[in-house]
Amino acid sequence: MKIRNNIIFLKHFFCVCLSTFFLMGNIATASETQVLTVEEIEKGAIEKLVSILPWEKDLLEINVYYKGEDIILPPGKKELFYKTGGNNQRAGRIPLTLQIKINGNFYKRIRINSRVLVTQDVVKTIRSVRKGEMISSDNIQLETIQTERPWKNALTSTDLAIGFEAGRNLPVGKILTAKFIKKPALVSRGDKILILAEKGSMKITAPGILKEDGFEGAMVQVLNIESKKVIYGRIMDANTVKVTF
Repeated sequence: MKIRNNIIFLKHFFCVCLSTFFLMGNIATASETQVLTVEEIEKGAIEKLVSILPWEKDLLEINVYYKGEDIILPPGKKELFYKTGGNNQRAGRIPLTLQIKINGNFYKRIRINSRVLVTQDVVKTIRSVRKGEMISSDNIQLETIQTERPWKNALTSTDLAIGFEAGRNLPVGKILTAKFIKKPALVSRGDKILILAEKGSMKITAPGILKEDGFEGAMVQVLNIESKKVIYGRIMDANTVKVTF
């Protein structure tokens, strides 16, 4: 009986010691210092850039460079605040600052560098195109690029350029924007055209000569051959200019 009582006592003593060990372990964990790893710092910087940049996440390649090592922090509530410079840079090399707070109090500030590349679909010339030359599928192509300097107004489809004419000389490899191309003129300076004036059921026509190139719907100067006066009219089609009176 005495031996059995001793065994029971030892089991009870072991359980008490084990419970005490776990309790002490939890208390130690709650008061221990904590580690902010390089991986955590760089991951937070990437997430910050993705959230503020005006590009879809799938179009971005972000590389973050932190030259330091893991940081040992005191116990407490850890908060990380990432900030970028005030120049609203959209890509390329973007510096960041990480401010670390513990329990709401400032603890440390570190600097981080990053390089952001953006993937874009752009229309490029595959041969030189002279000013006034018609753009066709023979002289342009769609290309996917990765760049630190994204083109804000780059054409993203060849359909937006084919059938237009070059507004300036375009070298090989030129990325096209709307300012580099223009609609081909529907009529040209010197073309003979019909001047049409309508009011109610009344319709008057006269022969004219265009004084400038023009597009459909554009206002142009036209010389009335009969009156020898230069008037303004709106181009209706390749043969007609309509005037109001």
